Amino acid sequence: MAIVTISRQMGSFGNQVAEEVAYRTRYETIDKQKISEALSGRGFPAEAIEKYDERKPSFWQSFSYQRDRFLLLIKTVIYDFARKDRVVIVGRGGQFLLKDLPNVLHVRIIAPEEDRIRRLMDRNRWDEKKTASILRSSDQDSAGYIRSFFGINWDEEALYDLVLNTRAIPVETAADMIVTALGVRKVSEGSARAREKLDDLLLTLEVESVIMEIPGLHWDHLSVKGGVVHLEGVAYARNTVEDCREAVSAIPGVKSLNDQIFIRSGIGE
Repeated sequence: MAIVTISRQMGSFGNQVAEEVAYRTRYETIDKQKISEALSGRGFPAEAIEKYDERKPSFWQSFSYQRDRFLLLIKTVIYDFARKDRVVIVGRGGQFLLKDLPNVLHVRIIAPEEDRIRRLMDRNRWDEKKTASILRSSDQDSAGYIRSFFGINWDEEALYDLVLNTRAIPVETAADMIVTALGVRKVSEGSARAREKLDDLLLTLEVESVIMEIPGLHWDHLSVKGGVVHLEGVAYARNTVEDCREAVSAIPGVKSLNDQIFIRSGIGE
């Protein structure tokens, strides 16, 4: 079991590198289209996907239910694809969401701004002013997306195993280096542990999806290990606790629930 995540700047040839790596390794490329299709398949509206996908949410969007729903679903989709094994995941915060798995190689593709502007001008026949504006807006959106949804800096070097500057490195050479790094890291080791971790993460999201629909329940801690759910929080009524326990216990894969849910004093008595 091995996975590659690729974070890329616009105009850095990151998408082309991802495709080349997938071709050489016979992995599946998980790109914008496949992510969008997976989100739509889970009921998230297409127009809302465009609003949040690799974009910095507005101030009011940052506090919306739809934003929380998007975050839950993008995590679910990324974990689902990772569970399939042998995938190259392009963008969407994969470098953070899969950072604790032992079988993942995290790659960042960059290039100087002037090179990226020139490449985009050549490809799209845009003038320099328009190209520079679009590129900087893309950089701001990507950085804002990562910071808003995951609380990290997009260019934090510690997130990546390999950072490649394509200023003077052709796509084919960059792909060679990534494939070589896959072999050196022996990322196929620890696959059983990785699957167990992904199973726990996916079940955690299933539980979160259920309990976020229960009125009057606020949780401070939620984790799953081996099918055992640990939940701590506050409820506004006694029947809310019972509703929560019943709903969580009915989720396939949940073996047991250990909860500490306290009734808010003076409410629901």
